[in-house]
Formats: sequence, structure tokens, C-alpha cells
Amino acid sequence: MTFTIHSPIISTKRSERSKMSRNIVHMQIPDFYAALEELRRPELKRLPLVLARAGERSVVQGVNAPARKEGLREGMALGRARRMCRRLHTVEADFYHYREKQLEMARCFGGCSPLVESSGQGSCFIDITGTRGLFGPGPDLACRMERELAEKMGLRARIGLAANKLVSQVAAHCMEPGKLGCIFPGSEESFLWPLPVEFLPGVGGVTAAKLAGFNILRTGQLACFPLEVLGAVFGKNAERLLKIARGVDTSPVFAARELPKVSVAKILERDEIDPGRLESALFEQVEEAGWDLRRHNRRPGSLRLEIRYADGMSVETKKRLPSWSIQADRALFQSVLPAFYKLLRRRVAVRRLVIEFSDLAMPSAQLPLFTWKDAKGSKERDLQKALDSMRMKFGKKIISWAGRA
Repeated sequence: MTFTIHSPIISTKRSERSKMSRNIVHMQIPDFYAALEELRRPELKRLPLVLARAGERSVVQGVNAPARKEGLREGMALGRARRMCRRLHTVEADFYHYREKQLEMARCFGGCSPLVESSGQGSCFIDITGTRGLFGPGPDLACRMERELAEKMGLRARIGLAANKLVSQVAAHCMEPGKLGCIFPGSEESFLWPLPVEFLPGVGGVTAAKLAGFNILRTGQLACFPLEVLGAVFGKNAERLLKIARGVDTSPVFAARELPKVSVAKILERDEIDPGRLESALFEQVEEAGWDLRRHNRRPGSLRLEIRYADGMSVETKKRLPSWSIQADRALFQSVLPAFYKLLRRRVAVRRLVIEFSDLAMPSAQLPLFTWKDAKGSKERDLQKALDSMRMKFGKKIISWAGRA
């Protein structure tokens, strides 16, 4: 592990002030989506790989390092990418898998700090201010977190450590995977000034082109530019540009609150268009989700259903479930079925189904005044309890509903 430390000669007064400053770590995995696909299929590491849906007009959503060397970038059309690289390998993006891995990455850092902000696509901010007594100096802790990530998930991250989120993000961008860029408090401007303006978060190609019209190519040139002149071109955005060029960022690290949910995704063995077979696949997912709900004694309050078609198009819907709904599989399925047919409007084969129950709560219901009014629900619960008892003893696949298998 190598360290890149950037620090000017600082006075005793500044040194005392730096003790009170924050320590923000930024972990960034290059080409996160492609890296996850390479973990699934290691043979793809040496091939130019892009993540895109089928079709010449579909947009490239991720690339790996060999494809980047060929000049391929996110956002370009797949047809153009194929013309630029004839040996290109294409894989359809699995964003559900990527979201789960992003959450797993955030949980991996949660043992070192309660303030972990997942910023998406393999990036996390971790506030380690005040952890020196427990875990040692900030650079040592940052390197240790990166090593643990590599051991648990097989991913190598760029590391940035600074007094705010902006500078730590830029510092990580300047490093190779597995290496640390550490910027001491007070040296933010001297670190940023020689860098190209494109290194600043939020400065894209359009903004960089406008700045180039003023012959502003480096961050230091932007930091010294008069606000009045810059405001004539960028308006209210001019003040923000000057702040990030000077390394000023007071935004805190927000800890993401992970709400409990039960989610089941199913990729069909073959693209399916028959409604009956799709219902059977959906019922299997409801059975699996219902098993988890009853095992944890929870009742769902919300439903999210997603359908991915064979042509790459995805549609989804959300629905509130009635508070009196029971946990039996057939009752849950009757709640899901209207939402399913609301989405199933296209005459295109379906490739994947995702069902997610959230807003989980303890099941509670008022006892009926007249017992015969709840006879149907009571029979359904008793039947479901008997099925669960058999599955607990002999396995989940020992029995299934007729007509749905």
C-alpha cells in the first residue's frame, strides 16, 4: 500500500486547528458495474466489455478497463461502440444485483464508523472523525478498510482522505486502485490548483468547454477568476464553481437508513409470454417471500413489482397493501396479481420478475365479534400453518399448490 501525502509547511496555530477538522474517507471502485460482472465471469477481465441492452441504439451503461483503452465510454450508442471495437463483448446490466452489492459495500464499512454514505456506482463516504482512539490514525484505518473490502468482496478501491467530501473524492480520483491519497487540512487549495478542471465533481464536458473559452484549464485558474465575470456566463452556478475550485465543502456525511424489506428476483429459464406460466413463476416468488415474512413474523405494508422484458425495457409499479391482509401465500398472491396485469401491457416476452415487500410490521388484527365472519381467513391461516410445518420438517420443496407448480 502506497501513500500520497500532500502537505505544506503549516504553523503551530494551523496544526492545532487541524486537530478539530473532520476526517472523511472516500472509497471509489473504478468501473464498478463491470467489476461485478468480472467477478461473476472471470474470463471477461481480458476482453473489452460493455454493459448494455440488446439493440444497436441502446446506450452503454458501463465499461471495463480493456474497453476504456479502446476509447469506449458510458453514454455512447452500442452500435458505435461495436464499430469502434469489433471484438467487443456485451452483457446486459443487472442493476438489482449492483444495488445489493452497493449495500453490502456500505455494510462492510459500517464496522468502522456509523456515518457511511453510499453515493452510488461503487462510491462511499465514511466519516472517521474521532475514531483515532479506537482504530488508530486515519490513513491506517482507511487502508485497513480497503483491504477488508478486497478480502470480503474481491474489489479494489481508490482511497481519498481529507477534511471534506469534495477534496477526498478528488484525491481518490487521482489514485490507482489499492492506493491512498491523503490531503492534510489546510493544503486543499495547493492540492487542487494544478489539476484539470474536469477533476472537480460536477464539472462535465459542457462546463469544461465553456471554461476553456476563457482559457481556464486548471483548477487554480478557476479559483482566481473574478466572480462577476464568471457569473455573466454561469449565473448562480458561478459561486458554486469557485467554492469547489477552492476546496470549500461543508456538507456532512449522511448515514443511509436501510429499511427492512423482503425481495425476490427471478430470471426465467427462457423468455416467456404465456400469462399462465408467468403467473406460476410469480406465485413461486410470492411463496418464497411469504415464507420469509412468516418466519420473521412480519406483515408487509407496501409492494413493488418490476417486470423486465426480453428487449431490455423495464416497468415497475408500487402499491399499498391493506392493513388487514394476512400472510398466507394465496392471499398475498391475490394482492400482487392486479398489479402484475396492470404492468403486463406489451406483447413482448418477459425475462425477469422482481417482487419486493416493504414497510414491514408486526401482524395485528382485531378479533371478530362474530367468529363465522372470519371463517375463511381462519381456514386459510390454518392451512398455511400446516404447510409451513411440513416444509419446516421435510424441506421447502416437499409440497406445493396444485395448478401453480
